[in-house]
Amino acid sequence: MGAKIKLWFINEKNLFKMLKYVALTMVLLLLTWVFDHGYPELKARVPDQLLLSVDVSMDFLSNMSGVFLTISIFSFTTIVTVLNKYSSSVSPRMLQTFIDRTDVLGLFGIFISGFFYSVISILMLQNVGADDDVMAGSFAIAYAIVAMIGFVVFAKQVLKNIKISNIIEGVYADCDALIDGEVARREKAKRYEDDKDAKEFPVLATTTGYFFEVQSETILKALEGIKAEFTIKKRIGEYTTEGESLGVLKLFGGKNLSGEEIEELIDTIARALVINMFKNIQDDYHHGLVILTEISVLALSPGTKDPNTAVMCVNKISSLLGKLLSTANQFVVLEEDGDTKIIYQSYSVEDELYLVFSQIITYSGGDPLVTRAILQGLYMIYMLAGACAKPGVKDFFDSAYELLMANFTHEVHLMRFERIRKNMEERVSIKEGRHLA
Repeated sequence: MGAKIKLWFINEKNLFKMLKYVALTMVLLLLTWVFDHGYPELKARVPDQLLLSVDVSMDFLSNMSGVFLTISIFSFTTIVTVLNKYSSSVSPRMLQTFIDRTDVLGLFGIFISGFFYSVISILMLQNVGADDDVMAGSFAIAYAIVAMIGFVVFAKQVLKNIKISNIIEGVYADCDALIDGEVARREKAKRYEDDKDAKEFPVLATTTGYFFEVQSETILKALEGIKAEFTIKKRIGEYTTEGESLGVLKLFGGKNLSGEEIEELIDTIARALVINMFKNIQDDYHHGLVILTEISVLALSPGTKDPNTAVMCVNKISSLLGKLLSTANQFVVLEEDGDTKIIYQSYSVEDELYLVFSQIITYSGGDPLVTRAILQGLYMIYMLAGACAKPGVKDFFDSAYELLMANFTHEVHLMRFERIRKNMEERVSIKEGRHLA
């Protein structure tokens, strides 16, 4: 039940971003009632400059309600226009990122809440004497100032986040932070020693959707007192169907469990592997790599023809993958105690490179600068990669080189690409020589 409630809050986070400003309006209306209705004697402590007559307050609130309604419609139109541009020119997966970074829904919530405050305040002033001074209009003035500041900040954020170089840099920074955490966990990860007597049990998905999250604490609690290793082989963000294998539970003797106890244990673990209708874009580093790939592909499309943007993305991707593949392990230990380890098996070297570069190679369409960036990027990844990952990078480089060279025949291009290939071969020879020594 707790997991379902958490998922509901995550899936409806856009709604809650707006509702928090509605809650602010309720607080402001409560303060208005306290000063103008409940405890009017408090106004004696308020400076006269902050008190407005009922007529002035009514006129101002009436005007503000119309202004807030108009700006809300204008803001919504602007937001839709920018989102359409993002979807067609950058990546459809960037829409939520744009909404989060610019706080679009926060601004929209401010204007909608301002409209409700103005309208409800007018109703509250109906029973106030015409000669009385009230705080409702003063609160509305303060709210209008805050709303205008919010609009200026929003405009600045939109202008910043609509520039393609800033978009790429933002995606890179977010992905780099996630990969830093991934690399740190991989460096510390260790498995149990292989045990031929260990019993293995598959853990199947309980529903259909995207693999969203692992509730490690729930799994550890279920396996308490049992020497076990649970390996998750499905990756976060991948689509899974009900009954599909998500991982393998390996039990190392010790505590004897009946068949029913094992089935109950597997069922508990399966329910701790959260599957959602949406992808987890906050914790999955691969989401950033996919976005950079999509920006590259869109930049290489015939309608855009912006190969320099694709080159920029390839450079960023190469830097990220070089750091990611610098470790010996391709798995992390999510949680462990004295008896139990929960292991998350990440993408293999070949899978990482194929999922990121395959589309860019296909859509590069014989562009020499993009081709050079791809080969140079793979060479850089090889330089940064750990010893275990280098053979996989070299194999992918050879395959990519063969595919890319099919688009070129002139010596002007081939000579430059051959130079990169020779650098790779020399680096491989040096590594093998050191290994033999």
